[in-house]
Amino acid sequence: MQTVKDAQGSSELYAAISLVLVTLILLALLFFNILEKHKTINLNSASINAVDDRTVLGSSIANAVKTNQGIEFSCQITKSHLAQPFCQLVIDVQDLSKKSPFTGLDLSDYQQIGLWIKHNHPSQPGTRIELRNFNADYSVIEDEKSLKHNSLEYLEAYVTNPIWLKLNDFSIPQWWSNSHNLTLSHGGTDFSNVYSIAIAPSIQVQAGSYKLTIERIELKGKYVGTTTLFSILIALWSFALGYLIHRANSPKKQASTISTQPTQAIAFGAMSCSLTGALNRIGLRKCFDQLTPTDLQNLSIIFLNIDNFQDLAPRYGQAMADKILQQFVGEINITCRSSDTLVRWNTEEFLLACPDTTLAQAVAVADKIRASIVDSAWPKGIQLSCSTGVAQMHDEDLNHFVARANKALYKAKNTGSNRTAAA
Repeated sequence: MQTVKDAQGSSELYAAISLVLVTLILLALLFFNILEKHKTINLNSASINAVDDRTVLGSSIANAVKTNQGIEFSCQITKSHLAQPFCQLVIDVQDLSKKSPFTGLDLSDYQQIGLWIKHNHPSQPGTRIELRNFNADYSVIEDEKSLKHNSLEYLEAYVTNPIWLKLNDFSIPQWWSNSHNLTLSHGGTDFSNVYSIAIAPSIQVQAGSYKLTIERIELKGKYVGTTTLFSILIALWSFALGYLIHRANSPKKQASTISTQPTQAIAFGAMSCSLTGALNRIGLRKCFDQLTPTDLQNLSIIFLNIDNFQDLAPRYGQAMADKILQQFVGEINITCRSSDTLVRWNTEEFLLACPDTTLAQAVAVADKIRASIVDSAWPKGIQLSCSTGVAQMHDEDLNHFVARANKALYKAKNTGSNRTAAA
């Protein structure tokens, strides 16, 4: 009997040592990025194409050429009859006209894309990158516009070179979603079959000359995700704890059985509103956490509230009210600056964070948005307006700052609809 106990004790010791070793190995893999994988886009072999608005009778001129330094892209944005003149560099990693479907790059297992870009223009209008994906359910061969535009804009003035962008931060432009009748299964971003990468100034770019050089594009991911590794560790230690509890209670021959369930891995809440695509309050907090004291000096925020929104659902139904919210967010995104950040505060109330913006400038932005809402065509001929409250950051904490702007909003609403008030 003693020999059996000794053998059991030795087995338990070996199991404990093995568990500690496995834990250390998994932690090393996690913290030293041993499981990290990289993919580099071969710019030398990729086909490039400079696209400008001359295809729709505009006046902008774009040009792209490969050099020893990378792909040099230049663009002369010129005002014309178009509301938004444009130009862009399209890097084709696959050719829709020559390749069969489903032969693009599968980037769904990557988490970040790195851009080595040197800018050489007097202003910094913001940069837009699009990862365009082919899916036979919504794309058509030889039709570049049918590729899903997974898009993200950033201000090059506030980032380093290279910049690493999270694929989770990409979204689908409102204009693309509006032009494609997609089911819910295809409503989000898709990186499973990327055919081309487009780089351009932001949508709200002003007339002028823009030049940049793309030196390198790289993707970064992990063979095994952080959540998976933590889940494995939690499951192993939960099993060990369950065994110890069971062994401790076995001599007592208790009738009750102890069942231990593995603790679920911690999951962070979503940072955006699933209905409108705007950030939620968690996303706003992350945005504020990234601001430096210098950024806060000229930070303004605008609260926007849809006038009489509470009457829409009873009169037209909840589905129509949701559609109004989606279009409302789309109108704001089109009207505001690319540097502004939109947050859904509650049901019909939104917050627009405006960095490097004085109070007077923020009031002008708010008035421009209000005019856009009134002038827009809404479903079923609905006449819509919104009220806005504006505040600029002073020597105060963020909670007090937000409260002042929200108080200004209700001051505007108390004086009638379609009004702006400043704190």
